[in-house]
Amino acid sequence: MKRYLFVISKAPYASSHALEQLEAAMVAAAFEGQVSLLLRGDGVWGLQKNQEGDAIEQRTFAKTLAALPSYEIERLHACSASISERGVDIDCTLHFESVDYTSQQALLNANDIVIGGQ
Repeated sequence: MKRYLFVISKAPYASSHALEQLEAAMVAAAFEGQVSLLLRGDGVWGLQKNQEGDAIEQRTFAKTLAALPSYEIERLHACSASISERGVDIDCTLHFESVDYTSQQALLNANDIVIGGQ
């Protein structure tokens, strides 16, 4: 079984990149891939609580993140420095592991395929 790491570094509502990464992760999981996600940079804004995607006619990013376990994606990681630098008010219903730069490097090395959005 291939191990995939999807790296989301773009803000969830600035463009379609972050949502497309999530959708690609769900597809990989549907085809029996072992999928992990890493939010870093502006991607950590996806953890912000009280998101209102409907207000801008988009899917609410945090709701999609919360649904990942139903797609058998149970490994959600977020860069601790990115969270701290941006002062993100975390949605406490989301379950993720806060990781430092060393742990991020270990994640990158531990996966067969790393997919990052531009």
